[in-house]
Amino acid sequence: MVRTTADDDFDRRVLEDICTYGWHVVGIPADDTGPGYAFSVGIYETLNFPEVCIFGLPGVRMMMSLVNDIGTKVRSGERMQDWFACNELLEGYICIFRNVDRGHYSDYFGYANWYHEGHDFPVLQCFWPDRAGRFPWETECAKAVREAQPILATKSDWPFADAKNTCVITTRQILSDGLPLLLVAHDEDGDWQFLCGTTNEADDGCVAALGCMVDLHPAVAELADLPLGWIAERESPNLPWVRSRNV
Repeated sequence: MVRTTADDDFDRRVLEDICTYGWHVVGIPADDTGPGYAFSVGIYETLNFPEVCIFGLPGVRMMMSLVNDIGTKVRSGERMQDWFACNELLEGYICIFRNVDRGHYSDYFGYANWYHEGHDFPVLQCFWPDRAGRFPWETECAKAVREAQPILATKSDWPFADAKNTCVITTRQILSDGLPLLLVAHDEDGDWQFLCGTTNEADDGCVAALGCMVDLHPAVAELADLPLGWIAERESPNLPWVRSRNV
């Protein structure tokens, strides 16, 4: 159930925008209590996709525009999910989406609660990184970026700081031939390699999503905190990983 009657002009504007465009965007300026932010009202009803919010960028209008951009992408067929990355929103940066815990709805999403007549709707928070590509849940992330983006995300079993659709290097033998994954490398530039240890041939190289590798080989979740420039090896899938600096 959604709201269909308005009590004042602002209510009417929200309902008219949803009817005309598919959603309305609310912008909240920064103040002494917290950073500015923007969120959608109506995307869930119109497109069967979570409402969207984003925090802390300079200028409410910029954030409202980004929410509209996300809605347009969803309307064209894109479906962002929890822990998915998108490089088409902020030029030169990757954004990551996270599911929002409903315990935050009352504090942040008043008009969405009003329209949906309660909290029975999902919300995705769009996070942007610091200049080094680090996100607020990473300890090295710039303080200003962390303070600009409250983490409203639900607790997640996803162990990596990287998004699920992050591209990683693996081999044909692992993906197609069923060979075990015996070597994981976290390169200095942040790239991940998931290897079988049987080939160095370029023709055997493949690209896969990080989430796919975790689904196929759950034990790699233990390596989510593998530092840059380190590798982890094991002699068989039944033995523990041995970590070392890659020299």
